[in-house]
This record gives sequence, C-alpha cells and structure tokens, in this order.
Amino acid sequence: MSPAGRLLLNLRLVQAPVDAIDYVITHELCHVAEPHHGAAFFELLDKVMPDWERRKQRLERAMA
Repeated sequence: MSPAGRLLLNLRLVQAPVDAIDYVITHELCHVAEPHHGAAFFELLDKVMPDWERRKQRLERAMA
C-alpha cells in the first residue's frame, strides 16, 4: 500500500500461483488497518489468512 492508500502490485505477480497472489493482496490490504509490520499486523494477517506463511514461501519460490 502506498502512503496515499493505493494498492500497487508488481507486474511479475501475474506469473505467481493464484494462492500466492491472494497472499500478496491480503498482505497489502492488512496494511490498511496496520501500516507497519509490527505484532498487530501479523496478528491480523494470521486471523484473516492462517496459512499465509506457506503461501509466502510458495510466492518466494515462484519469483526466484
């Protein structure tokens, strides 16, 4: 999320698996409520996407 509240995505993201894309969008939308990567951010991400770590790993493998 940009400081102006715009969701910006990397064009390479279209090459990622759909569940990894869902992770990126969910991650960025969590920044609407929690702008920084503090404990509250990860608590929210855990709540809305309990398997986010698996999805993140899949994204990292796909983008390597």
